[in-house]
Amino acid sequence: MGNGLEIMLDIEQDEYLPIWRETNETSLEAGIRVQIHSQDEPPYIHQLGFGVSPGFQTFVSCQEQRLTYLPQPWGNCRSSADPSIPGYDSYSISACHLYCETQLVLQECQCRMVHMPGNTEICSPEQLKCVDKALDLLQKSSGEFSCACETPCNLTRYGKELSMVKIPSKGSARYLSRKYHKSEDYIRENFLILDIFFEALNYETIEQKKAYDVAGLLGDIGGQMGLFIGASILTILEILDYIYEVVKFRLQRALRPQKEEKRPQQQSSTVATVNLQDTKTR
Repeated sequence: MGNGLEIMLDIEQDEYLPIWRETNETSLEAGIRVQIHSQDEPPYIHQLGFGVSPGFQTFVSCQEQRLTYLPQPWGNCRSSADPSIPGYDSYSISACHLYCETQLVLQECQCRMVHMPGNTEICSPEQLKCVDKALDLLQKSSGEFSCACETPCNLTRYGKELSMVKIPSKGSARYLSRKYHKSEDYIRENFLILDIFFEALNYETIEQKKAYDVAGLLGDIGGQMGLFIGASILTILEILDYIYEVVKFRLQRALRPQKEEKRPQQQSSTVATVNLQDTKTR
């Protein structure tokens, strides 16, 4: 498949252990589970993996996606600057769930499962019943024993598309039978081929952005202030102009009668003086 990974596996169903009772670790299917994940996070196959069945060649087309979420106060993601989970170099949801399960199993059973981190003693077959009860309690509980795992602010995810074709063909069955010294029926029931490849040598970025950032807020405030304060100044100037005209008009009306009263008094005094002089002359 070009630059992809191609694996042929023999699942060896004859080596499967018989099932006596159902537990959380009981597997009823034949095949394998696969998870494509970043190197920074541990596998969480029983929740995030997909199945590959024997007797088929499975093609997995991948597309890398880089997701960026907003931290507080705009979002609820966990920043990469926060302390990581003990036993892991970086924080991830898978690491958080595994750490939570490990702590509960250690608390209830004083041991850990094979896939759980730590140096504690691995649980014996006799302790599996205790582990099942603890994990059931974790899945059903929403209080003290629940795992509150936040989404990391930077996350790498791989989108995938699966397609399958049946194997082996009649010609390849005889060839594989001679090559691996197995019967054709054994090859049909146990052999599978897994092809994993990238759809394209690029990646997709999905980024959360603030719906209203500081620059946008200041710009909108400035625009609104320019609009409304500009209208208010024009209105105030018009009001002041109106007040000025009214005061001017009233002052002019108030000063006119005084001037008119002063002018007759001056004329009468002048006339009286002239008459007195005329009288003396006479």
